Amino acid sequence: MIHYDDTQDVSMRPRGYNPADQDTVIARHLQIKATMERHKDALLDKLQDPTLTPEERSRIEAAKNEVRQDISAIRVWGSTEDYERMRRKYDRTKHRQF
Repeated sequence: MIHYDDTQDVSMRPRGYNPADQDTVIARHLQIKATMERHKDALLDKLQDPTLTPEERSRIEAAKNEVRQDISAIRVWGSTEDYERMRRKYDRTKHRQF
């Protein structure tokens, strides 16, 4: 009986497999996670401002909770499409003021 447990077995690799591609994907995912964490940290810093109105505080809290949920979602179920969606979302909000 043939066992296919060897991940280095050429017959098990998808066509066009390149181990460097996986490293690139992982690096991109880490970069997206770092962007999201920086965004969350910026929101937490803004919440420390004692001059915030209750409306501003509420809006920033909602944005912070959304970022936390997004981070949790990709940590548990993150597909490449999810990471790309988050990249587009947080690259766009990087320049937005709260």
